[in-house]
Amino acid sequence: MSLDGWQPFWLGAPSRRLYAALHGVPGAPATGVVLVPPLLHELPRSRRFITEVASELAALGLPTLRFDFHGTGDSAGTGEDLDLSSMHRDLEAAVAALRQRTSIKRLALVAWRGGALAVRGWLERGGDADLIVLWEPIVDGAAWLRELVESDARERALRPPPRAGVARSTDPADGQLMGFPAPSRLRVELGETRIDQGLGRAAVPVWAVVRKDPEALPTGLAKTLTLPASAPSFSVGAAMDAAFFLTPPVREVVGNLGLAVREEAWA
Repeated sequence: MSLDGWQPFWLGAPSRRLYAALHGVPGAPATGVVLVPPLLHELPRSRRFITEVASELAALGLPTLRFDFHGTGDSAGTGEDLDLSSMHRDLEAAVAALRQRTSIKRLALVAWRGGALAVRGWLERGGDADLIVLWEPIVDGAAWLRELVESDARERALRPPPRAGVARSTDPADGQLMGFPAPSRLRVELGETRIDQGLGRAAVPVWAVVRKDPEALPTGLAKTLTLPASAPSFSVGAAMDAAFFLTPPVREVVGNLGLAVREEAWA
């Protein structure tokens, strides 16, 4: 089944299947892209946006695969199953699926926000990519975790009183952050992961898509693209009505990124 130029499918074992979608006609492209999603509340809010980015890249001749990590989005499993090790397995499955369904010779990963922390471990475990693009990456997992805990407390305080007979949890011990399960092992792993000194694999060029004057970036970046000040922000709370889409100024950045991925030598 094809939906407006992209095809949804399942990948992985039936007991652990992942939702994925491939944008673009396979043909005989030289380069393909795997999109690595953000985590927790940032995934549903950016779902339309990432779908539109995938279509933009595919229109430039870059077959693009997007997917949901196990225990998130439309993939099997529950949020309690999510940790960095499971994300590494999912990344490997997504990369293998793109290679199997196309004839690409080069592979680029575009990772959003907390997805950048998963990419680091995947590379250290032998993950094979030719280019890594970090979109507004989380550089310090421990600092981000503290921000999430503080934001979670504010969100809980703002929740309206429950209807009669309906329980409302204001206790952070329920294991959730920003309305999504965040098991203790995931929190520990996030707190131990940093990418400020790069991704630990110098042979892979790393680019970044960031706002002007970001607070922190990994060292050793080969290329940086700047988002406009009007670009939608990931950091506006957990409200689903804050979902965003591809605005014309950001579409231009995506176009420039796609052309660079397709045409540059990545040195």
